[in-house]
Amino acid sequence: MSGQSRIKVEVRGPVLEITFDHPPAHAFNQQASRDLDAALTRLNDDPELRVAIVTATGERIFSAGWDLKSVAAGENGEDFGPHGFMSLNRHDLLKPVIVAVNGLAVGGGFEFALNATLVLAVPHAEFGLPELQRGFIPEAGGLWRAHRRLPVNVASELLLTGRRLTAEEGKQYGFVNRIVESDQLMPVAREMASQIVSAAPLAVQALLEVTREVEMLSDRQAFEKLYSGLPARDRMRASDDFHEGPRAFAEKRPPRWTGK
Repeated sequence: MSGQSRIKVEVRGPVLEITFDHPPAHAFNQQASRDLDAALTRLNDDPELRVAIVTATGERIFSAGWDLKSVAAGENGEDFGPHGFMSLNRHDLLKPVIVAVNGLAVGGGFEFALNATLVLAVPHAEFGLPELQRGFIPEAGGLWRAHRRLPVNVASELLLTGRRLTAEEGKQYGFVNRIVESDQLMPVAREMASQIVSAAPLAVQALLEVTREVEMLSDRQAFEKLYSGLPARDRMRASDDFHEGPRAFAEKRPPRWTGK
């Protein structure tokens, strides 16, 4: 790895904490994008890891996305890693990602939040897609994910005008799960992660897989896809944990998940 990484990665039991650490803007060049991609691959591949929390240092900016200063200085390659810029062209992730947005999330920073499983935000957080005002369009998923996660006309307004979405608006539209004061952001994220860890691990993976696979399907097509042989769902159905849940309920005790 060349130079100091722009992200910090820490394992806290079953939780992988990823912190953007390149102040002031936490912008991503090619190396930072590859480092983030590697961290998310680690989350996906390590059976001991169950959930990720992604945040940034400081209280002003979550991420400004693509490092345009690096581009202006001559970094014109796009070797962002096997899953694209900020790992946003990844379709295999079977572990939840909680983003704890500590401030401004624009460009790729907003795109990353749009692709996360759960979104926590501080009251002063704002989300923007200013690409059209820079001469291009969001090409790391934000263009269509904004239209899926927000009302279509609101997404179009944000994209066409560059206006920023406030945390309160994000919560009103169902994009932000909770608004949390800065000093409580990580404690709340960790508590949410611990609640996720209490669920059966293979069931969590099956949930994320099925949700992704049926997202754009009709009810009829969704049922067909569900029963068509989805790997994570099939693993869940064939697992010991599939029987442990009902057994623990009948015996009035907490379930003992093995992930097998």
